[in-house]
Amino acid sequence: MVPKPLLTSLTENMSTLLKMVTLSASCFLFVLLLASSDEKLVLKVEARDCHKVWTCKGQDRCWEDCKNRYSGKGLCDLYTAPPVPKQCFCAYKC
Repeated sequence: MVPKPLLTSLTENMSTLLKMVTLSASCFLFVLLLASSDEKLVLKVEARDCHKVWTCKGQDRCWEDCKNRYSGKGLCDLYTAPPVPKQCFCAYKC
């Protein structure tokens, strides 16, 4: 048989320990949530689309020039009016 004062003391210590573990786990999850949301916020702020346009010298050349200069995706006009030269449209993240 365990004496009553010792049993009460053990129960209080276990309760305190359980609260500390719960608090530590909660703090860890909060810090993890804060760190992951901060990274997403930075990505959203930096992700902006920019565009450049120049005279197209062929679909392959347009694609390569856009990729090499701006790490973007280039595409030539499919249809233009006869006096207007085809344009290369380059879209990239800036």
